[in-house]
Amino acid sequence: MNELPRFIPTTRLEHYDLVNEQGQDLGQVQNFVIDMLAGRIGFVIVAFGGMLGITDKWFAVPWEILTWSPEKRKFMVDMPKNVLETAPGMHKEKWMEEINSDFLAKSYLHYGLAPYWDSSLSPEQQKKGLAYAIWEREGRPAGREAEHYFRAERILSVQGVVGSPANGDTKAE
Repeated sequence: MNELPRFIPTTRLEHYDLVNEQGQDLGQVQNFVIDMLAGRIGFVIVAFGGMLGITDKWFAVPWEILTWSPEKRKFMVDMPKNVLETAPGMHKEKWMEEINSDFLAKSYLHYGLAPYWDSSLSPEQQKKGLAYAIWEREGRPAGREAEHYFRAERILSVQGVVGSPANGDTKAE
């Protein structure tokens, strides 16, 4: 029985495509960015759109939302194509200059995750950003703003980003 590879060198990873569960092309992984303070992969850079790599836009995609499909030899994400299309993007020649904690926090929230580091975004900005990501992921349903806001608040509370909604705290200690 062949065992699936657990470790893949990053020199090989940068050549793999990113697709969603529906098989739609979401670009190509360009780079893996290590957060040396946290000792982990912080995010991947994905190139998407454009013609022949000339007008493509680059995105910081949280590492946590990617899964590896050895059968397809591609990275998979569970999100509609429009979530990537509306994500905060960067210029491919200047992305290292554009990356900072606040930009990455907005990117993480856009994909429905709280940042794993301390961000200077207010708890309210984080809740609104995450609520918006939930709304996008669910297909932009009308009339459910309060539900999405409270779900975002609960998610951020569980992750320790904001205090519990029950006691009114706005930032975890």
